[in-house]
Amino acid sequence: MQPDSDSSDRGPGRLFATVAALAGGALALRALTRRFRTLDLAGRVALITGGSRGLGLVIARELADNGARLVICARDHDELLRAVADLEERGADVLAIPCDVTVRGEVDAMMSSVERHFGQLDVLINNAGIIQVGPPELMQEDDYERTMEVH
Repeated sequence: MQPDSDSSDRGPGRLFATVAALAGGALALRALTRRFRTLDLAGRVALITGGSRGLGLVIARELADNGARLVICARDHDELLRAVADLEERGADVLAIPCDVTVRGEVDAMMSSVERHFGQLDVLINNAGIIQVGPPELMQEDDYERTMEVH
């Protein structure tokens, strides 16, 4: 018989995973910001997957502030609309496309839309991702496979 586990056993681990993910995102954003400052992004077309919120939206804002034309994609239509409003308020030229990056047909359709709208793609930032957290003994193979499909 296995002992019952209470939520306090998972609390610190989950908190640590969240803090580690945020710290990693902050470091990545810092590196990208430095890189953007050395590149001339004015007029360049940049696609950010997972660009409707979180780190993706922060990256999109930074690109917009540096003059890039933007394509953002995400699965949630309403989040995309909020992100577009945010980015257009900053003066960005932005195209939002609902897309699940794990579905090849949706990715192909998105790329066709980008080509029709902007004629080219200069920068791709594969930011879409999911985080699966939990004790390894409770994780299933499907949890890992889904994460890898999105990343």
